[in-house]
Amino acid sequence: MNPLAQQLDNDVTSWASLRWLLIICFLSLNQGCSLFGGDDEDESLLPAELIEFTETVVVDKRWKSSVGKGHEGLGIALNPATDGEIIYAASFNGNVVALNAKNGKKVWKQSFDFSFTAGPTYKDGILVLGTNNGELISIDSMTGEILWTTTISSEILAPVAIKNDQIFVRSVDGNLAAFLSTNGSLQWTANHTVPRLSLRGTTSPEVFANAVLCGFDDGKVSAYDLVDGSLLWETMLTPPGGRTEIEKVNDIDAPMIIVGNELYVGSYQGALAALALESGDIIWLTEASIYAGMAVDEDAVFVSEADGSVMALSRFTGREIWKKDNLLNRYPSAPVIIGESIIIGDLEGYLHWLDKESGETQQRISIGSDKISAVPLVMKDTIIVQTDGGNLVSVKTFIPSS
Repeated sequence: MNPLAQQLDNDVTSWASLRWLLIICFLSLNQGCSLFGGDDEDESLLPAELIEFTETVVVDKRWKSSVGKGHEGLGIALNPATDGEIIYAASFNGNVVALNAKNGKKVWKQSFDFSFTAGPTYKDGILVLGTNNGELISIDSMTGEILWTTTISSEILAPVAIKNDQIFVRSVDGNLAAFLSTNGSLQWTANHTVPRLSLRGTTSPEVFANAVLCGFDDGKVSAYDLVDGSLLWETMLTPPGGRTEIEKVNDIDAPMIIVGNELYVGSYQGALAALALESGDIIWLTEASIYAGMAVDEDAVFVSEADGSVMALSRFTGREIWKKDNLLNRYPSAPVIIGESIIIGDLEGYLHWLDKESGETQQRISIGSDKISAVPLVMKDTIIVQTDGGNLVSVKTFIPSS
């Protein structure tokens, strides 16, 4: 390696190390902990004890399969994807697998010299994944063979979005870029300034009509033209608050959701809001701190807050319907919806079923001891869960007939 390349590599490594140190300090200070010990652990920060409940939903764990090495604590977004019959998943240590959705049997498996940190995203016979070195990889979903690779500006921590022949990628340096799905050639890049301190993670782009939308680390949501990347509109959820850099952190890292003509988006130490897709105008906004994500149905928005509380709000007004503290400090995953239940994973490998109307616990099972931070994949009455330990688990919910 030439001296210039070596220096650049050293600079990148130094910046990555500094960023991780800032993140560790931030999380420690934000949770009231000391990096250097000395104080007894604050009991208010311990995971809530599991509550007793009456089982009102029947579930069944169908199958379990290993994808590869676990990734707990790495802050990456490895989520399973599907074409309706096959489940696709990747591991941090370079494995990509295709499994039969019904029984978990392996269709194919490939191992690559990559550290996957995002994806896969499936569309029209291809799988697209991102790595910690900023590599964007397209794979044939039938065989697992690599179709092409390209390198972008920095690490990829969120699944990409695909529409027609375009792939939209958000990278940790604040860039949103569009690539051709046929060969990986760059079409355009939109730059966005990254704050001095932010959480590890990014939100995935979302596509609507002629626009691609994305949230950023400064609490803004931006819409760009699909063809040339020109800015269509930009909305700040809430301006950074507080006096310190830590108090000003208001990243948009949770997945955004489009329902009808509205975009639902939440920020850390900021707000949960509904925006008009055409203009970015705020329809309603309420104070919240969101990191994992949300689910939306015809009437309500269900959200896991950063402190572990779970709440339901009116989709039309943002008014709180119910709020539960049963999962405080259990780092709940984003909720998903099946029937009249929302389903959430936690840091100890439990899956929780909550009633949509009341928030009461309907069922709880353990699928292992590994944390569940990925958004579960919903396939009709079944969820496919990828644990931070590198396992895929299929769980069916039996929905009562009306």
